[in-house]
Amino acid sequence: MDFPGFPRIHGIFYAVFDVIKGSIVKHQVPEGSVVSQKSGMNVPIKPLIDFETIRGYVIPKPQLYKRLVTISTDKYKIMGCPVAINNHEKYQLIRNEFRFNLCFVFERDAETSSYEAVVRKMARVLEVLELECDFLSQDASSESRTVQNVIEQLYEDLNSYCECQIPINASNTINLKLFPTYKNPPTVHDYEVPVCTVDLNHMMTVNWDLTVQKMVPHINGINHVKMIAELANVKPDWARKTMQHLLYYGCIIMTDIFQFTNVYAVRPEITRMLDPGKSSLAHECLEYITLPEVTPPPLPRVFALYCGLQYGSSVRDWIEEHQVSTLPIDVRRFISFGVIKGLIYRVHKYPIITNVDSNEVIPLGLPDKSHYSKIININTGAPIHPDIIPYLDGIHHYDEICTALKCSPQELDEQLQATSHGSNHSFEPAMLKPIEHNTKQRLGAGGLYGNTTNRQLDVQQQSLPTHHQRRSRLEDDEMTLYNANRNSDNNNNKNNDNKNNNNNQWSVKFIYR
Repeated sequence: MDFPGFPRIHGIFYAVFDVIKGSIVKHQVPEGSVVSQKSGMNVPIKPLIDFETIRGYVIPKPQLYKRLVTISTDKYKIMGCPVAINNHEKYQLIRNEFRFNLCFVFERDAETSSYEAVVRKMARVLEVLELECDFLSQDASSESRTVQNVIEQLYEDLNSYCECQIPINASNTINLKLFPTYKNPPTVHDYEVPVCTVDLNHMMTVNWDLTVQKMVPHINGINHVKMIAELANVKPDWARKTMQHLLYYGCIIMTDIFQFTNVYAVRPEITRMLDPGKSSLAHECLEYITLPEVTPPPLPRVFALYCGLQYGSSVRDWIEEHQVSTLPIDVRRFISFGVIKGLIYRVHKYPIITNVDSNEVIPLGLPDKSHYSKIININTGAPIHPDIIPYLDGIHHYDEICTALKCSPQELDEQLQATSHGSNHSFEPAMLKPIEHNTKQRLGAGGLYGNTTNRQLDVQQQSLPTHHQRRSRLEDDEMTLYNANRNSDNNNNKNNDNKNNNNNQWSVKFIYR
C-alpha cells in the first residue's frame, strides 16, 4: 500500500564493480526490473531502465564515493550512495578495493527526500558489515543470497509499512523507518495571527516544551503573536520560534489581524466554490461560517458575498452594502476561511514619506534622524511622532506598525493623514510661515528712493553749513551702504528660511497591495 507523502519503491538493486565487466548488477528486486531475465516460461522481462546507459554512474569516479547520487531517466529516478573499501591484502584480486552501491528506483517526478536518509544509512550499514564480517565479499564470491534476502525485505516492508527490521546475525540488525519531510516554515512576524488546524489542548502533554504549554491556551484565532507572547509572559523571540515549530508540523496556519477597517479583494480561485468536482469546499465553508444552531445561508448568496469584497472597500462598508448583519454568519470566520483557503487576499496599506520640495531632486528615503523633531506632515499640518518615522519607508504596512507601536489604525491615521472631520486640503502651519522682513529703510517710509520724505530731507540739508553738508552726505553714503548690505542679508535669510521650511515639510502617501 502507498502511504501519503512516501513514494513507492519500484525496484532495488545491488551493484558491484567487476575488474573485467565493470559495473554489474548482482541482485535485484523485482527480478528483471533492472537487468532483463527470463521468466519461468522463458519469456524475457522488460526492465524498467536501461542499465547500460547508467552503468558509469552506478559505480562512479572516486570523487563521488559516499555521496548521494541521483540518476534520472525518461520515466524513473535511481538513487544510490556508492562506497569503496580499500584493503590491499583483502582485495588484491580486485584492484585493492571493493566497490559497491545499493540503489533504489522511483518514478522520475517522485518526491524522494524522505528516502535520502535511508539510502545513506544503508550504505553505511553495508560498509560496516563488510568490515566486520565480510558480509558483502562473501556474497560476491559465492552463490549465497544473503544480500538478495535483505533487499527483498527492504522492498516489501518499506512499501507496505514504511519501516523494517532485518536481523543480519547475532550482533547486527538493520532498523529503518521513513519519516515525512516538511519544507522549512516561513518567518513568523509579531503581527500575524495563528489559527489552529488541530486541537492542541487535547494533544498537549506534560512532556511538551514549557513555552509551548504556556502559549497554546492563548491561540484562539484572534490574538496575534506579540499579544500571545505578552499574555503567556514569554520572550517575543521564543514566541516566534514556537510558532515556527507548530507551523513546521502543520498544527497552525498564519493569517492577518482581523479588523473592520481591513480591505480584502477576491482571487480567481473563488470559482472553486462552484466547482462540482470540489463541492466539499462549499460544504466546508457553510459549516465553518454559519452561526450555531441556525440554517446555513444559500451557497449562491455566500458566493456573492465573497465576490463583493473588492479593492477600496473596507469590511465595514461591505457589511453595510450587502446587509451582512441580517445573515446567520460569523463575519470573522467568513473572512478567515476565505484567506486560509486562498479565495480572497488582504490588501495592506503601506505609508511612505516624501519631501514636498519641488525645486530640488531629493531621492526617496527616510530623513536624517536629527531632523525627526522638525518634520511637519502637510496632510495634517502637525509634526509626526518620531517613533513612526522609521516605518514610513514603504515596506512596512499598518498591521506591522500598529503592532510594533501598540496603537490602533485610527491613531496612526491621525498622525499620517487628514481625518474626515478636518479640511481635506493641505495647509502651511503658521509657525512655519516665512517671516516678512521690513525692507523699509530708516531714511523714511519711501525707502532710499522715497519721494516726499527724501525731498524734505534734502531741503533741510541744504540749509546746513558746508562742513555739515559734507558730513551728512558721507553719513548718508555709509547709511546707504549699510542698509543695502542689511537688505541683502535679510533676503538671504528669507531664502534660507523658505528652503528650510520646504525641507521640513513632508507628505505621507500610501501604497495599497
